[in-house]
Amino acid sequence: MTVVLQERNVIFMELLAPAGNFASARSAVNNGADAIYAGGPLLNARRASAGFTGEELARLVAFCHLRRVKVYVTVNTMTREDEIPALLELAQDIAASGADAAIVADLGVARVLREVCPSLPLHASTQMNIHSLSGVRYLEKLGFRRVVLARELSLQAIRHICRHTEMEIEIFAHGSLCMSYSGNCYLSSVIGGKSGNRGLCAQPCRLPDAGGRYPLSLKDLAALENLNALKEAGVASLKIEGRLKSPEYVGSVTAAYRRALEGQTPGKEDLARLEKIFSRSGFTCGYLSGRRGPAMFGTKTKTEYADYKQAVAPVSETLKAGYEPKKRAVSFRLLLRENLCRLWVACEGFTAEISGPPPAPALKRAVSAEDAERALSKLGGTPFTLDKLEIRVDQDLYYPAAAFNDLRRRALEAAAAFFTPVPHPFSSTPLPAARAYPAPEKAALEGWFWNPEDLPKQPERYLSRWWLNGTRLEKCRPYGSDARAGIFLPAFLSERELEQLGNRLYTMGFRHVLCRNLGQITPLKAMGFTLHGDYALNLANAQALAAFQNDLADATLSFELTLRQICALPKPLPVGLIVYGRLPLMETANCLIRNLGPCKNGAGSALRDRTGRVFPAACGHGCNNTLFNSVPLFLADRNREWQETGVSFGRLLFTGESPEEIIRILRAYKLGTKEKPAAYTRGLYYRGVL
Repeated sequence: MTVVLQERNVIFMELLAPAGNFASARSAVNNGADAIYAGGPLLNARRASAGFTGEELARLVAFCHLRRVKVYVTVNTMTREDEIPALLELAQDIAASGADAAIVADLGVARVLREVCPSLPLHASTQMNIHSLSGVRYLEKLGFRRVVLARELSLQAIRHICRHTEMEIEIFAHGSLCMSYSGNCYLSSVIGGKSGNRGLCAQPCRLPDAGGRYPLSLKDLAALENLNALKEAGVASLKIEGRLKSPEYVGSVTAAYRRALEGQTPGKEDLARLEKIFSRSGFTCGYLSGRRGPAMFGTKTKTEYADYKQAVAPVSETLKAGYEPKKRAVSFRLLLRENLCRLWVACEGFTAEISGPPPAPALKRAVSAEDAERALSKLGGTPFTLDKLEIRVDQDLYYPAAAFNDLRRRALEAAAAFFTPVPHPFSSTPLPAARAYPAPEKAALEGWFWNPEDLPKQPERYLSRWWLNGTRLEKCRPYGSDARAGIFLPAFLSERELEQLGNRLYTMGFRHVLCRNLGQITPLKAMGFTLHGDYALNLANAQALAAFQNDLADATLSFELTLRQICALPKPLPVGLIVYGRLPLMETANCLIRNLGPCKNGAGSALRDRTGRVFPAACGHGCNNTLFNSVPLFLADRNREWQETGVSFGRLLFTGESPEEIIRILRAYKLGTKEKPAAYTRGLYYRGVL
């Protein structure tokens, strides 16, 4: 097959700035942002920011639209079933505000927004971890207009995606970098009860380990020197991270990128100034170069905190006098006669006639055309600039300056009202009920083996299905002919890698695959595999499950839900839970093992935190790592409780247990024996997450 590359000649590359509050929004607009992104009080990935209520959001959109700046509203968290009513209220506020798009991370949220507000454009959040062309195309078929790509992509990979799709492609250009692939980090939720997927990450990755090192803390991203290459690649929008940062930070970073986009070559002094505003031991260009390693890591020092205090003062003074936004050209025509005062205003298709109090006879000094010109030309601090001014003033008349000022004010208010955002139509029709899949009398057990050689003999005595690590194909080969054997894949695979791996698996006889990412669905389905959804899809509501009814045979629910929430969840397709094992806390593109010491050729390693807890790290495809919890989840003594939630299966994760331990665990779950691990956790199934 011949593939024709699309040369995307991007004339305009949008600069998208964060707005955690109105002060930051004003700072972004005044310093050159083409668009801003902001969230509501709930259901946004920065819940610690103030957010915007319905009235505040309407005011924000009106403020920005008048200044030719777009507003995208973040609805980018994993959303539970009990939060759907709050989602509908937020959707109504977004529709009423006339916002330009919603940024979503949950396909259930996307389905709801499409149902109640079909004219609202949808952008796919980086929380969806879209890193392949097939992932972009999957979302394109669902009606998305834009995709925020995963931060881990190289410039070459970004260019490839841009040239093969008509979708708008957005990338992060500046700000914090997460160690884990976005949407695949559960470290904060499992060890602290605050979920990054729900907007409350406590950033335990920024803390030192037992040796005082910072093995999970990356430097901040700065792509200031890569803008021409990104534009040439076809990127439509550059995103600045920072809804929890100060207005000074937002203004300074936005201004630096605006200057660079308008042709001013960034120098060392530009990056030095940005470093003082906020950085972690300097900056990195992230994964754009395709290089990974220790040079990408850093943390914020006491010296950098001191530099910040010195740097913000001069920045604060420039916020109002920074980049001059493109103002709307307004024209005035004034007629001042005896017993008559009329001001006609025109602005980009808008015209109006404003009446003022009639002038009085001049007792001393008569008003002049110059007086009227001075008063009507005072447009500073407004989103307007004067284009034309025509004045006709009769002689021997008196007209006070205050009356001219009132005329000007009312004329500009009328013009501003003309540009009031147009609300999106909103339907209050109840959402269609999700089809309920009948729960089995007893949930089946599935096994998941990081090391395929750990699969016990005669696994069917305990398990209905067993999943094997697809990155260790030769170890999987003996099981390919068994229909009960399936393969789980790495979260991050290029299209070529996925195609090659899929072909090899099919040749070996495997027909079932556990999908970790949206980009894996269409290619594997086309190859003839039966697909099953893994925990990394972050499924937590019925609408999200319904979105996969035509693609997945079953799905694993998020382990950030409680058993009570799972029980109340309508289930449009068979679903299951992880009920045993060390929960995966992070999927990383940077190799923890190599950064902590010499590479061990896939042998794995461990991270010890400040409290002495040990978190195993396993090496996977392409030196990607999986960081597992320090203790296993254990629910065998509560089999009845998790089975009564209506799930169809429970999955047991084995990540390095001895053969004897594996048999003991299987017997505990299958036969109800009383054996337990020496240390274990109940996970989040009882305590939940914030």
